[in-house]
Amino acid sequence: MTIPAALDLLLELPSQASSSSGSKTFSLPRLVGHLAYHAMMLEVHLTPKPGLVDTVNNGAHRDMDLNTFIASAEAIAPYLQSFVSAGWESAGNPATQLLTSLRPIGIEAEQAMFNATQGVNTHKGMIFILGLICGSVGWLKANQLKIDVLHIGETIRQACQFLVIDELKAKRDCEHETAGERIYRQYGLTGARGEAASGLAMVTQHALPAYQTCLAQGASTEQALWHTLLVLMANNNDSNLVSRGGLEGLRFVQEQAQQLLVKGGFLYQDIEQALTSLDHVLIEKHLSPGGSADLLAATWLIHELVQLFNVRHR
Repeated sequence: MTIPAALDLLLELPSQASSSSGSKTFSLPRLVGHLAYHAMMLEVHLTPKPGLVDTVNNGAHRDMDLNTFIASAEAIAPYLQSFVSAGWESAGNPATQLLTSLRPIGIEAEQAMFNATQGVNTHKGMIFILGLICGSVGWLKANQLKIDVLHIGETIRQACQFLVIDELKAKRDCEHETAGERIYRQYGLTGARGEAASGLAMVTQHALPAYQTCLAQGASTEQALWHTLLVLMANNNDSNLVSRGGLEGLRFVQEQAQQLLVKGGFLYQDIEQALTSLDHVLIEKHLSPGGSADLLAATWLIHELVQLFNVRHR
């Protein structure tokens, strides 16, 4: 199944407009925010996706569907641009202070999401990861630094380097701990905070190289995303899976994904049917690799941003 043609009708890239001096200008927040919104829409429309909401079913979820995700993405979209603006406006501060500027926007974006979904958490992890990417691009651009994988990852690493120490290792009241804090206490897994503190290492060291290799081998965007999702599922210690199925559930999904990669991933002639079959299994087991889905969107976004700014600066 191809990614729906409806994706072609997403917000158009902001057109260049003449400034008062007659030179061409463009809106960085609109441009980057559009791509981040597109990443969210591309991820949810990719079908099939084992255990995840797509165009065919709700995956292992009973409280959300495709329409819920679309409504959520539309509510979040303006805040993606705000993350970029906040990064730009923080240019005079070191990257270590960037998270302080982004957090209030993230809280507002989460509230907009909950309002749009009647309280369902569709994109909390996505807001966190994409918000960091958008904010980092704004900060890098304002500081006239190169927009590439190395700089994006390092900026995020500096911004989030103390997240695990400050928020997970600090003692908390168990009655008021978040899901991420509970999983860290029980299993020692750092989840999205750890991924951010690493500078998105799962994306930059695993997912992005896999995605780019697939494209270089002639894969379509859809095929490359399928393959990359499997790479993430096989390597990511996804806290969503641990929350639903414990370490046993996590290991099961990692093993299933690795088996499909051994068969060739996107090159496996029955890959679509294999993904559909795994989808049914994960639905039965109530397992959803939501953290990997967030990182899949992040992978596509970083790839597109790096390509875009390389083209713009040639």
